[in-house]
Amino acid sequence: MFIAVNKVQVPAAHRQAVLDGFEKAMPGMKHFKGFLGLELWTAEDNSILAVSRWESKEALDEYVKNDLFKQHHGGPSSGQSS
Repeated sequence: MFIAVNKVQVPAAHRQAVLDGFEKAMPGMKHFKGFLGLELWTAEDNSILAVSRWESKEALDEYVKNDLFKQHHGGPSSGQSS
């Protein structure tokens, strides 16, 4: 198993929107080969830890290379403006 932890610093006013974005992305991740789960941890400093579990580092790497990752992170194919 491979575990990836990403810390996201967000202003308090935007924390719920970021959490909602992770929740919206999760169904797509569940269908991705090698994805085992995602937990969101919040801290008093308004940071969010996104803890994702994968069958292997290679499975995570495949997700990162996929257009789904770009969509989840505001890439060109996400329809979000920069």
